[in-house]
This record gives sequence, C-alpha cells and structure tokens, in this order.
Amino acid sequence: MVLRIRPQTVIVTMFALIAGTLVCHATEPRRVLLIYESESTLVAAMQLASGFQEYMEANDPGHVEYYTEYLDTLRFSSPEHSLRLAGFLEAKYRQLNLDVVVAAGPGALRFVLETRERFANDVPVVFGAVTESSVTGNLPPDVKGVVSRFDVGKTVQLASRLQPRARKVVVMYGSAPFDRKWGDTATAVLGERYAGLDVEYVSGLSLDGFRKTAAELPSDAALVILTVFEDAEGMKFVPRDAARAIAAASGAPVYGVYSSYLGFRVLGGYVGTFPSIGAQMAALSLDVMRGDLSAPRTTPAQETALVDWREVQRLGIDDVLIPEDAEILSYAPSVWERYRLPISAALLVIAAQMLTIAALVYQNRRGRRLEATLASERVELAHLSRRSQLGELSGAFAHELTQPLTSILANAEAGQRLATETAPDMNEIRAIFDDIVADDRRASSVISQLRSMMLKGEASQEILDLNDAVRQTVALAHAEMLARRTEVEVKDELASVRVKANLVQLQQVILNLLVNAADAMADIPPKQRKVEIAVDRSNNGYCELSVADMGPGIPAGMQGEVFKPFVSSKKGGLGLGLAICRSIVEAQGGKLFFDDGVKRGARAIIILPSA
Repeated sequence: MVLRIRPQTVIVTMFALIAGTLVCHATEPRRVLLIYESESTLVAAMQLASGFQEYMEANDPGHVEYYTEYLDTLRFSSPEHSLRLAGFLEAKYRQLNLDVVVAAGPGALRFVLETRERFANDVPVVFGAVTESSVTGNLPPDVKGVVSRFDVGKTVQLASRLQPRARKVVVMYGSAPFDRKWGDTATAVLGERYAGLDVEYVSGLSLDGFRKTAAELPSDAALVILTVFEDAEGMKFVPRDAARAIAAASGAPVYGVYSSYLGFRVLGGYVGTFPSIGAQMAALSLDVMRGDLSAPRTTPAQETALVDWREVQRLGIDDVLIPEDAEILSYAPSVWERYRLPISAALLVIAAQMLTIAALVYQNRRGRRLEATLASERVELAHLSRRSQLGELSGAFAHELTQPLTSILANAEAGQRLATETAPDMNEIRAIFDDIVADDRRASSVISQLRSMMLKGEASQEILDLNDAVRQTVALAHAEMLARRTEVEVKDELASVRVKANLVQLQQVILNLLVNAADAMADIPPKQRKVEIAVDRSNNGYCELSVADMGPGIPAGMQGEVFKPFVSSKKGGLGLGLAICRSIVEAQGGKLFFDDGVKRGARAIIILPSA
C-alpha cells in the first residue's frame, strides 16, 4: 500500500512546528546570574541584592529567574580557589541559557572576565560596587557597569565641616590585601594634610589595638575607618562589624566610606548607598536583556553626603553645619515639622474662631449698650408723651380737683356756722367732717395719679390686674370725657385678668387710645359718641384689651401707616402717640394693632402675656 502525503498537509505541519518553537521561546523566562565577591552575610552584598531586586520588580513586569553565587575571594584569594569555582560554575550553568551575569565587587568582576567563557560564554555582563581604578584594560562591548568613587577626600571634607574645631583626622585600615590597597588610595588622596586637617594613618594593629587607639583620640579629632577584613593577628572580620567595634570605643566622631557603616556610632560619610548602586545595576541589566548595549562603559554611582541624626544629637553638633544637600538618616522630625500644615490650619481655624467669638462678644455688648440706650430713650419719649397728654387734659384735671375742693370749702363753712351755735348738733358736725375727709381723699387720689404719670422712672414690670388698670385710667380721664360729651363703657366681665406689665406705661397707652377715640368722634352728634373698653382672656395664654369707638374709622390707605412716627390723621398732630404706644407694648412682650374687620369706627387691640 502506498501512502500519499498531500502538500497542504506538509505546509500546515511546518507552520505548526515553527509556531510551537516560537511559543516555547517566547514563554521561556529570563535568567540573571548574580555573582558577589564576598560571602553571603556581608551587609553590603545584602543591600545590593535588595536594591537590585526591588528595581527589577518595579520596572519589569515579566518573569525573571535569579541565581546567586558568593565567591568569598576576600578570604580565599588563591588562583587554585578561582579555578575550582570556575569548574563548579561551568558544571552548574553551562547548559542554562543566561541573559545577563551581574558581578558585584572588583574580585567578582575579575573572576567573570577571566572565566565567563566556561559557564556563560557570550553572555553580557553588568558590574557594580567597584572603583574606577579596579576597571583595568579595555572592557568588551557587552560589559557595562556602575563605578563608585568611595570618596575618602569628600568624607574628610564633610568631617571638617561638621567639626570646625577639629585639628586632625585619623585614618584606620586593616592588614588584608584589600585593606592595604585602600590605605594606599587614601594616602595618595589625602597626603599628610587635607581640608585644613593633619592626617595620621593607623594600620598593622589587632582589633583590640584599633579600639584602644580610637579610645585615646580627643574629641577635637576625626576618625575615618576604611576597611578591616583582617587585623595584624590574622583575625578575619566583616568590615562593618570591625568598624562597629572601633566606633563604639572611639573618643572622636567617626566617619566611614561605606553606607553600611552608618547606624553604629558612625556620624557620616560621602558615599553611594548600596541599595542605590544595586538599583543602577538593575537598570543596566534591563537594558542589556532588551538588547540595548548603548550605555557607556561605566556609569558613575549616585553618591551623596550621609549624616546620622542620632550621632548629631549625641555629639551636640549644631545642625546648621550639616550640608543642605546631605541626606539625614534616622531623623525624627518634631510634631511641628511632621504636622506643620494641619497644625497651621488648626491654628488658623482657632484664631478665626477666637476672632469670631471676640466679634460676637463685642457685638453682643454693643447690642446691649444700644438696647439700654434705646430703652432709656423709649422711657424718656414715653415720659414726654405722658406730659403732653396730661397737658392736653389739664382742664379736665382742674375740674376734677375743683369739685372736691369746693365741697371741702362748703362743708368747712357749714361746720363754722354750727360751731357758733349754743348747742351744736354733733351728728351733723361728724357728717361734715366725714364729707371733708372723703373729698380730700378724692383730691389726693387725683393728685397721686397725676404725680405717678408725671414721674420719669424705669419701665419696671409687675403683676397687676388689667381690670384695675382700665378703671383707674377711665377715672383719670372721666372729667375730660365729660367735657367732650363722650360716653365710656367698660366691659370687665372677668373677675381678674392678671398680666405682667408697667402700670404707668400701660395707663399711658390706654389714655392715649381713649383720647384718640374721643378725637375721632368730635364731628359726630354727642349722643353717638361712645367708647367701649373690653377686657378678655384668650386660650393661648394671652390677655386682650380692646378700645373701640363709633367714629369714621381709619382712613383708607393709612391702616399700615398709623403706627409709623410722624404720621397722623389729626390736624396739628405730631404722629408720635401711636408709635410710642406700640413700642411700650412691644417692650412689655405684647402687641398693639387695629382690627381690620370692624364695620364702623376703629378698634385698637392690645395683646399682653398672662401672668
């Protein structure tokens, strides 16, 4: 049997295989090998790794596999050890497709450049945590890196600024090859005097020797610790731990060239932080993995002056000496610095509230003074109005007084005649004296009422019977009403109607309404002149007093004007009576108005609160 294969089937199969290959390649993760020259517990290595990882996660959403190796060449620096490491890495990574190799430290960079063809042939390299002097020769085009200055000169300049009274700077470093290289670099940069300070170098001591020497330093000196990987006795250390022990014993402020030293009694230094160096290395790695090799051979590390705020406070250093561009660590801002805007806003609100309260208090006091002034002027105006009313009624009052005085005179003359008789009638004399007493009391009552209405006093309120107030006022105006041939009828059906008011001012209002009613009826026949005064109690806790006349009523268009000052329907009237009456009633918590529903005449209504 012959099997026939169609050309279309072959083409489809080829496309499927190519697509599968592309998909597999597209989904294959990117791989990064990080090689550190130190051992894994070195703080600088951990900070580099942290900065690298954080930058990658924040700027590359894709999946990345990380592989990490620690050479520990600072403690094991023999060529045989490097060869063994190269063989180990070849066996481990030869078959793994790496995208980039990251070398941290000068030892790691040398190792990778010498052996990468064995475990990462043609894989681009990114390096960091090295100085410019560590990069020797021409680097291949696919090798890019971040170089640090670890500027001991700027660190000494920082010390001279923070300690303006310092006289010398002491530079300490250990006995390992790396330590001695650092010492040579510092000697070349600083010499015997730098930044106005004498420079002294201390090396070749045990750790205890370093600590003893540091403890003997005066406070006007500055101590710069480079690295102590190994002391004169061959003891090996993590440099940060050695720096920490020396700084704890130092009698002088301590400075370092590595950011990892800060936080352990080290005042400051001009450094590039290892997390930021790791981030720069990650940025270069991303460019390399994308195929972008346009970056320069070396990129300067971002370095700055670092100052530990806790040491500034412990040593009593004036904070104005700290450079403006320095980064301050462990700074605990004050409450004002942390919450300046909220506190300022709260203070502004409180100030505004205080100003508002002060303005309200001032306005309240001013209102009270104005109210007292108005009350005083109202009392004065009411008093003047009463005097005007009494002046108009002077004839009637004279008549009221003439009657009892005439009666007293007649009774006194009759008593004189009886006294001349031989046997006077004592009952008759007694009756004469009774008439004299009654007439005198009547005159005294008229004078007392006149006097009370003429007095100027405060508008004090008291509980009184509205019926009594009406009767007394009608009695006071009795003679005037007779002279005007006007009948006054009082309807006081309730036994007692108690209100809280000022009697004199209330009588003034009633008297004004009576006179106004009599004036309104001056042009009608005497038989039709009648004023009706009624007292009643409503269901809402108020008492009502009404004064109604049979006159022509309030002219059309003046119902809303009669209570305004200087508005009057009488010839020659000032138009103040009703305005004063309304202010008196309102001052006592009541109301005064005219009833618009009456068909004839006018009806004034006074509403007062019940007592």
